[in-house]
Amino acid sequence: MLAVTLNLLESVAMFSVVIPAHNEGAVITRCLDALTTGLNEDVEIVVVCNGCSDNTAELARAFKQVEVYELDVPSKVNAINFAELQVSAFPRIYVDSDLIITGAELERIASYLRNDGAMAVAPRMIIDESRSSWPVKAYHRVWKRLPYYASRLGGVFGLSEQARSRFHHFPQIIADDAFVRAQFSQDERLVPDDCSFTAIAPFNLRDLIKIKTRSRFGNVELKEKFPELAYAQDNSSGSLVGLIAKSPWLLPSIFVYVYVNFRIRLGVRKRLRNRDYSTWERDESSRPKS
Repeated sequence: MLAVTLNLLESVAMFSVVIPAHNEGAVITRCLDALTTGLNEDVEIVVVCNGCSDNTAELARAFKQVEVYELDVPSKVNAINFAELQVSAFPRIYVDSDLIITGAELERIASYLRNDGAMAVAPRMIIDESRSSWPVKAYHRVWKRLPYYASRLGGVFGLSEQARSRFHHFPQIIADDAFVRAQFSQDERLVPDDCSFTAIAPFNLRDLIKIKTRSRFGNVELKEKFPELAYAQDNSSGSLVGLIAKSPWLLPSIFVYVYVNFRIRLGVRKRLRNRDYSTWERDESSRPKS
């Protein structure tokens, strides 16, 4: 009886990792290579390929520790909700398949959630701009100094079991990460200094504007569909004015930032006029070409 009990205890996963993927054949191997290196074998990793027409599933199945599922509908939210039915362990960490995070970083996130009583943990985002144009770098030079960047939750985040119980399922909206962020006060969200992931920045301003427009529109949709959520972007015109006063040398970059935000507002207004809640634009410039 004791031996059976010990075996059951040993079979319980330490935590779960959920990865939705839509036509990510160019980046899924990069993601899983980093994620599985040095990761404890008792971790559940589920990749849900949704509406893929490429070899994402085939490439993901090359990793023995990864369970791969395929859905016909190209929906990130559907993929996440399906993946949650396949995993059982907490903490639970959600990872976008175009990002780079190591197994060691995932272990740290899980440790904060399990041992330090944190509700939601978001690792710091490192932006790889090595191949980006100067306007993209200028935009990020400003964006990374605004309040939202320091307290953001998205791309990669972990939730404790108690935190995950605050909502039933991920709703059919673009800003799934903003929905999660809005569930917690700033005091309940932790961005530890010793956890990070890498995001490859767009190479050109056109793709940057495209993904930022999607993000902003997602926030508008969130407020429209869930007005009861006390969601704040944390970036305001006051924050920008304060930045100019503190760092006037940033003024050329601020001009780029203001221009990008102007273009974003135009894009959001267009999508609102068209009631376009289904288009999922993404940056193709940073994905390796096959």
